Amino acid sequence: MRKVSLEQRNHFLVIQLRQIGDVVLTTPIPRILKEARPGCRVSFLTERPSDQLLRGNPHIDEVLLNDRKAPWWKTVALGLDLRRRRFGVVLDFMGNPRSALLAFLSGARVRISYPAPGRGLLYTHRVEPTREYAVAIKKRLLAPLGIESGLDRPEIHLAPDERAWAEAERERLLRGRSRLVTVDPSHRRATRQWPAQHYGALCRRLATALDAAPVVLWGPGEEAVADAVVASSDDAAVRAPPTRLREMAALIGAAALHVGNCSAPRHIAVAVGTPTFTVLGSTSAGWTHPSAAHTQVALGLDCQPCNRNTCDRDRACLVDLPPDRVFEALEGWAAGTLGWGAG
Repeated sequence: MRKVSLEQRNHFLVIQLRQIGDVVLTTPIPRILKEARPGCRVSFLTERPSDQLLRGNPHIDEVLLNDRKAPWWKTVALGLDLRRRRFGVVLDFMGNPRSALLAFLSGARVRISYPAPGRGLLYTHRVEPTREYAVAIKKRLLAPLGIESGLDRPEIHLAPDERAWAEAERERLLRGRSRLVTVDPSHRRATRQWPAQHYGALCRRLATALDAAPVVLWGPGEEAVADAVVASSDDAAVRAPPTRLREMAALIGAAALHVGNCSAPRHIAVAVGTPTFTVLGSTSAGWTHPSAAHTQVALGLDCQPCNRNTCDRDRACLVDLPPDRVFEALEGWAAGTLGWGAG
């Protein structure tokens, strides 16, 4: 693989426009760059609301914003603004048409991404992805720079007042129980969403068998799912207070465990140091952080993982995965790994 010369390494542009979870999973890259190239400058191009989770990161010198709904001429204008900043290296972790165009318009002498049909010529280096943990796949883009790192944990830097708020909320939400557990039952893709009624039954078991206080997370448009979980839990669970992304991250950080679908909150939990237990549908274990504090359960059908957004089998991998089986897997793992006993 062709390497990049030293004089081209001083100013980096990291591109990960969306989704929220993907942006979180890209956060190890700025730290790796700073440690490998002391004195370098790192800019991060993303979109709202993901930029909230990059605030306070000491390894990111500036956060730049792309407007996803902007007309094409504004994309060109943003690209020309990037060119004026004279980046030496662009690392495009998105690889879609807009990010590829922005990488090219930046004028950087080195533009690295994954193989992209019809867009490959916009990059100077293309790196084949592999099947491994998502952060490890992202780190492969550093190979043309001669950079290697064992760092693989995402990071979100919370302020003291954010942690204090979350701690106060934790005390309120515990309701006399021993452990706070955040629960994420929502997903924009049905093939990744375990039924709300199953989550409700799981919350009952968490409360009665593990003395846990399940708190159901939700965002705009997800209130009905959260309410369905609470109702089917026989009020063993409560709905979380309204939160913005950083408040949600702080609340997850104050919890003893995060349970949920394969979505952004599980990656946020890794970034704030909270163990995770994920219910998998169409996605693979490749999204699970490779450490004992993070695990998953799946029904194990012959079609899993399919990585599809639609299903020809009525989401059997999720609907037919019973709450009792999920709880037994969670209970055994929590006892052996987290040291939990019965409440």
